[in-house]
Amino acid sequence: MKKLKVKYILCGVAMSMLVGCSAATGGDGAQAPERAGTEQTDAASLKQAGLGGLALLYDDSVWTYDESRGSDSSLAFTAQDGSLLGISCSREGFYQHPLDMINVSRQLSAGYTNFEDVEEPVQVMVQDDEWYEWIYQYEENGVKTMALQRFYGKNYYAYTISYIAEEKSFEANRSEALKVMNSAVMSVPDNEEAEKKAQEFLAGEWDLGDAGYLVMRDDGTYTWYMDSSKDEKNMHKGTYGGDVRNDALGFEEGKGLYFVLFPEVLYTDGEEGKTSGVKYDYGVSLEQNGDGSYDMINANTFAMYSMLRMD
Repeated sequence: MKKLKVKYILCGVAMSMLVGCSAATGGDGAQAPERAGTEQTDAASLKQAGLGGLALLYDDSVWTYDESRGSDSSLAFTAQDGSLLGISCSREGFYQHPLDMINVSRQLSAGYTNFEDVEEPVQVMVQDDEWYEWIYQYEENGVKTMALQRFYGKNYYAYTISYIAEEKSFEANRSEALKVMNSAVMSVPDNEEAEKKAQEFLAGEWDLGDAGYLVMRDDGTYTWYMDSSKDEKNMHKGTYGGDVRNDALGFEEGKGLYFVLFPEVLYTDGEEGKTSGVKYDYGVSLEQNGDGSYDMINANTFAMYSMLRMD
């Protein structure tokens, strides 16, 4: 059972374009910090561990660092009762959102016997950074098991910290696991330069034909109306990000753009709700069509759009 648990922790969240954080480079060319490993600190005799742009503290009288179970993109610790603490990171093909990462993790976990949520995902602030925490349980080889996971996403980078233990011993080290999680300090590379370049092209009003009317603003917000009348009773809005190149889409700078929408609210016939997803990824070919429009593709569904600048 322990072997399966370790494998699950170190797999982290399975998404496209997985690259170890210690060797990853951001879209702006900035290199992620090298894996720090572990080293003694003076803070209450705690030890420091680092992975990519994450650094945290742990008590080695509770957690034993197991280098044999780690890799360039993961760290593993064990407690005396067999409980596991795992940290994983990756650089993905598209921008990340913790709730989307949780959705993927839920799909993977649903294959376990008697899988169910214990606590729904909630936002938690750790050292001024936004994480999402989720607790669930399942059975493995007939043993009831519980997992507490935290997820962090920034541009292409995805981080997961997982505490997994048998149900009977879950509470014994829960507080110790949370101490480690609450010590996490992030220094993930940004993608600011490429973001600005992409925004220079994207900011404006776009006619998407039957798909509606998309307004993208200089402040990083957007509104997608269901038609060109800009009726606020039928639209969704939120924030967006972008890049002037994207390997997953096969776009080099000058050939295409990548952008992602993070919807915050949806209105249908004036009724407030939420979109089915927490993020939507798109690619835009910069080869202009005869009518001045650009081809746009939803990278998740492969739906095609024609976008024509109207401002």
